[in-house]
Formats: sequence, C-alpha cells, structure tokens
Amino acid sequence: MADHAKASATVVKILRTLTTTVQGLAELRNQLGLGHGRTAPSPALTRHARLALNSTVTVTEFVLDTWQDRIDRGKLPPLSQQPRAD
Repeated sequence: MADHAKASATVVKILRTLTTTVQGLAELRNQLGLGHGRTAPSPALTRHARLALNSTVTVTEFVLDTWQDRIDRGKLPPLSQQPRAD
C-alpha cells in the first residue's frame, strides 16, 4: 500500500472517530446539560467540560475548513451567493 493510501485510510479512521465524538457530545449534553429544564448544577467535572469544549472546537474548525476548501475549489458558491435559511 502506498504511503498516501495509508495516510488516507488513517484520515478516514480519524473522521470516524470525530463522528463518534459528535455523538458522544450530544449524549453528554443530554445527560449533564441544562437544556432540558434542569436547574441543578451539572455534576460534570471541569476537565470533562474542557474536553467537551475543545472537542467541539476541533469538529467545528474541521467542518468550516472543509466548507471553505470546497468554496475555494469551486465546488460550492461563495457564502454571499448561497441561499439564506431565514
């Protein structure tokens, strides 16, 4: 297997892990978040909150970078030309 194919397979593996991370973040939000009418303080530890925050930043930056790359390569129109979701 060529090095670029190995690297590509590794990237796919990382992307699968990111998908699992997003699912885990949603579960964590449902279990520990205040979004379902809870008023008691969350039992989450600071390190868990930081992990969730940094994971969210990583996923968001990857999605935005991918979106911008597709715009740059002409696969998507520039943001100013994309339909608005008003």
